[in-house]
Amino acid sequence: MADFGGRDLSRARICIDFGTALSKASLCLDPTLPLEVGVRPLPIGAVAGADHHLLTPSVLFVDGGRLFFGPQALAIAWRGVDSSRDPLLSFKTVLGAPNLQQELATKIRPSIDPTGTFTQRDALVLYLAYLDQLIRESIAIGINMPQGVANVRRRYTSPVWRAGSGVDRVFEGIFNEAAAISARLGRLLLSQEGISIAQCKDALDRALQQPGDAHFETGVFEPHAAAAASLAFTTDPIRFVMVIDIGAGTTDIAAFEFDERTDPPSLTEIKPARQCSGLAGDEIDRILVDLFQRKRAGERQPGADDPRLVRATRLAARELKRDLFTYGKCTLKTGWASTTIRAQDLAEDPQFRNYQVALARTIAASLQAVAQRTEMVGGSVIDIVLAGGGSYLPFLPDLVRRVGEGRRVGLRIAPLSPAIPLYEGVDPSLSNAFPQIAMSLGGAIVEMMPS
Repeated sequence: MADFGGRDLSRARICIDFGTALSKASLCLDPTLPLEVGVRPLPIGAVAGADHHLLTPSVLFVDGGRLFFGPQALAIAWRGVDSSRDPLLSFKTVLGAPNLQQELATKIRPSIDPTGTFTQRDALVLYLAYLDQLIRESIAIGINMPQGVANVRRRYTSPVWRAGSGVDRVFEGIFNEAAAISARLGRLLLSQEGISIAQCKDALDRALQQPGDAHFETGVFEPHAAAAASLAFTTDPIRFVMVIDIGAGTTDIAAFEFDERTDPPSLTEIKPARQCSGLAGDEIDRILVDLFQRKRAGERQPGADDPRLVRATRLAARELKRDLFTYGKCTLKTGWASTTIRAQDLAEDPQFRNYQVALARTIAASLQAVAQRTEMVGGSVIDIVLAGGGSYLPFLPDLVRRVGEGRRVGLRIAPLSPAIPLYEGVDPSLSNAFPQIAMSLGGAIVEMMPS
């Protein structure tokens, strides 16, 4: 039993969701406590200096012999647009690699690391060490945090579920090496001036020889975490829940049957509904980048074929999408050139139309499996939970609604958001961020899916 400062923390966990675009972390002191007491999203964004206090960009940038993380890395990456330099943006994609060991051993491409020093595994270890420092600082500045809570068990969310595959043993090693680096380099990892490649390389070598103890527990299947968060926070749980988690790198779909009669309540996966697709935010970014290039070329603006335009559009893609779907238009300025894309331009684009058709087909295949199970037991409604950063996409609810037309079961479709005003007095913006932090919250509170 873990007991720190007189407080029993044997049931406490921290869950990390290092998403393709944004990283989040949540603490569960005890899953049997009321949510407003036992569950706390950690303000790692505030510690990192990010735009939102609960979210920080999943970014690493190599520059001038130093490594930068998070918002600082993103800011410096903008300065690298004119020098053929790229940030490392996709830590999460390695989790879904068919050959994990091979992917981890791959050298980072020269446009990201011109020194040729780091592998994908090195980058992941260093980034997790950085996240560990953000978490520890968040806990240190937190109110009424029990002593020693930074050392409770750790989980991470994963877009893939590989029971018994040995992947968790690989990630346990990665987390333990990150723990050793975090202990060795400490707050240097949070420095606005970055940290030298030499220090990082030395810390990596030492951690490989003498790993730390990250108190690693396991990975949690992302849709399972999202379903758990949905059922924990809603005041009207429904027996059948299908999660559509649109992230930056992948769209993950899974469905679960909820049973409140057990203690704790159980979530049983409807396995034929499970899908992982590349039809996610990055694909919309690619379409948007192409649309900007074609429009600039059509307007005969200079630099339409300039790689700098592509690099700048990719860096700004998240903000461009937000503006496009919120205000109906977005504008990209590079040098003297300015190009505006309107929502109608995207809606009429053949690539985007094909994207929606393919996504609808993917959703329909999963929904069919859930509907069959629902009808078999006499159910009448399926809760369609939209999760992840893409849950705000305005076309998504209508697309799911069209997919569900003509079925004998009803659909309740909504983005994942708290049904109770959790932390409302402290954090008015939590509701807007909830679809993104829900995976770390759900991953911290969920009882583990059996193998």
